[in-house]
Amino acid sequence: MLLITGFAGLYFGKTFIARQQAVIEKAAILQKKNTLTNIDHFGNDIGLLFFHNKFTMANAPDHWAAFANGQRDINPYLISVTMLGLEGQLYDTDINNPVSLLLGYMDLSFVFIFLFPLVIIAFTYNLLSEQKESGIWSLLRAQTNRSFQVIWQKFLVRVVVVLSVALLLLFTAMLYLALPQDLTLLSVTVLILLYLTFWFVVSFFFISLGKSSNFNASALIAVWVLLCIVIPASFNLFLTRKYPVPEALQNVINQREGYHEKWDMAKEVTMKPFFKHYPQLKKYPFPERKTFSWYWYYAMQQMGDDQAAASRLAIERKLASRQHFTDVFAFFFPSIQTQLGVSKIAGSDLNTHLAFQQAVRKYHEQIRLHFYPAIFLNQSVNDTDIKDFKLKKYNRKEVPHIWVNMLSVSLLTLVMMGATAFNLKRFNS
Repeated sequence: MLLITGFAGLYFGKTFIARQQAVIEKAAILQKKNTLTNIDHFGNDIGLLFFHNKFTMANAPDHWAAFANGQRDINPYLISVTMLGLEGQLYDTDINNPVSLLLGYMDLSFVFIFLFPLVIIAFTYNLLSEQKESGIWSLLRAQTNRSFQVIWQKFLVRVVVVLSVALLLLFTAMLYLALPQDLTLLSVTVLILLYLTFWFVVSFFFISLGKSSNFNASALIAVWVLLCIVIPASFNLFLTRKYPVPEALQNVINQREGYHEKWDMAKEVTMKPFFKHYPQLKKYPFPERKTFSWYWYYAMQQMGDDQAAASRLAIERKLASRQHFTDVFAFFFPSIQTQLGVSKIAGSDLNTHLAFQQAVRKYHEQIRLHFYPAIFLNQSVNDTDIKDFKLKKYNRKEVPHIWVNMLSVSLLTLVMMGATAFNLKRFNS
């Protein structure tokens, strides 16, 4: 069952990322095509051309993203922006079926985090209780004082089998997903093996209590439900209430008002703060006598972003607080810790998405400053290099470390080992 679901997770995870890669490749072709089309239609008015023309940046997935899809199904991985106000464009995403988003997508990390513990529970919950309930345990203890070694040997057989399946799936993932054989692969392997070891130790802890098979099964399933479903879901609701983001709506309102209200104001109300924001642009003559100019229009767009700056920073602080609180809270829950670690390695976590958004902001700023002079001087489109702008890909500069995740799971495993050893000592006495 683990092999079948593991291979299915590999296939679905890779297929999901392959669809995103296909969209990115298509977007690269369409950007070039749309730029040429816009030049044909609006080439005589450079300001109007850049009003319509879009520049695209993609959060390019790496090989590990197919291993753990993470939040790539809910966060936009492809953002196309014009030179207009950024805050009104940055959060655009595809329309998705909310039921599909609720169910999520299956990948190999899902199999390791959710299904492997269930199989471990099924294999181990009645190791000792079955012997006691059938009367074999009393006979065994009457014949030798090392009766518990039999249970221990049976337990080790299950450990070897399950970990062997895990290593086989990891080896298959390395080949099927073309994962590089580096320190990252070793880190993920160690983290997953530690996580599975934790569940074996939890199972052996309940075995050491000497209770019935029904009690062991019920208790272990309850622990699985708590650690894998109830606590993560409850924690997510808690974060939403503790760190609400009403600034998200206010950010949109501020950006729209900051731009639209400038139509009814004197031009100097717009241009004075604009030149304060970009003092290097003062050297370009501003046509004050014209009723409308693209110089003034793009300055209004910038003022919309500037007026939304406070709410944007508030959103970023709230999201950073959520992530920090999650990192602290997850230290005590191995299922959350493992999921966070694998998603972090795969670049499908929240921090990577926020870094991608910052990269889009930087790219948008570069585009503005690059083409503002041509627009303000009303140059010919042929004198610009707009045709050279292609889809830009965002790639992480370095893969983050997950030693904190491994440390957390290791410490929790050691704590459970200590409790199990105490129970065994009391049981044997």
